[in-house]
Amino acid sequence: MIALFDSGIGGLTVLAALWRRLGRRDYLYLSDQEHFPYGDRPVEDVRRDVAAFAALARRESAEAFVLACNTASALALDAAREAFGGPVHGVIAPVGRGIGAVAKVGVLATTNTCRTHAYRGAIGSTVVEVACPELIALAEAGGASGDDIAREASGPLAELRAAGCDAVVLGCTHLPHFTEVLSRLAGSWARLLDPGELLAEELAREMPRGNEAGDVTCATTGDPELFRRRIASELPQLALAARTCALRHGDHGSLFVDEACRG
Repeated sequence: MIALFDSGIGGLTVLAALWRRLGRRDYLYLSDQEHFPYGDRPVEDVRRDVAAFAALARRESAEAFVLACNTASALALDAAREAFGGPVHGVIAPVGRGIGAVAKVGVLATTNTCRTHAYRGAIGSTVVEVACPELIALAEAGGASGDDIAREASGPLAELRAAGCDAVVLGCTHLPHFTEVLSRLAGSWARLLDPGELLAEELAREMPRGNEAGDVTCATTGDPELFRRRIASELPQLALAARTCALRHGDHGSLFVDEACRG
């Protein structure tokens, strides 16, 4: 079983990429919607909470832990590795390994991810980073029209175009939910890169393809029913396999998956 973590629904784009490339495996998706957004949270709070989710994944006997969140990958990869004690994969490093030939790279991301300059370190070439918290919040809320998305995306994309970027990294896992609109806005001058897809390509080379029925368990610190509806509307290919339930806090503050997810 592979466990994934995100602050909200964004990491579902990574889960979908893994589902397509790794076959029918068991997945545990852990979402901290109670504390969304992570993009402007204090660093120590992010590191503490990511470590708590990594420890939960270990208790659930996951074989690998995926930080399906750019902010967590930038700020807490080492904390997750220490807490999980097994293979931990972030979504930033695969971009540096798979980006190919580009002149200048633009990154759309959270404020925290931009502050770390993690993509500059991973890519090793000229990188322009632009924070777009309003666009990310729009993705988490759901229900945005194409006009709403275009209005929020136009400013950040114009900044990257003016800087001469010929590739744009969707540096928050919420942003691939808007790929259709973003491609229409930027496709004539830049190649869009989805870190979740690049991570899935790497893991497909490293891990055997699954052949079991493939159970998907989604547990959230937010509202499980609202989460279930988002999966059904945005990722119908996963909806039939997915069970959704709440994440609970134990007596001593530790997290555990509600028994409703046990089948």
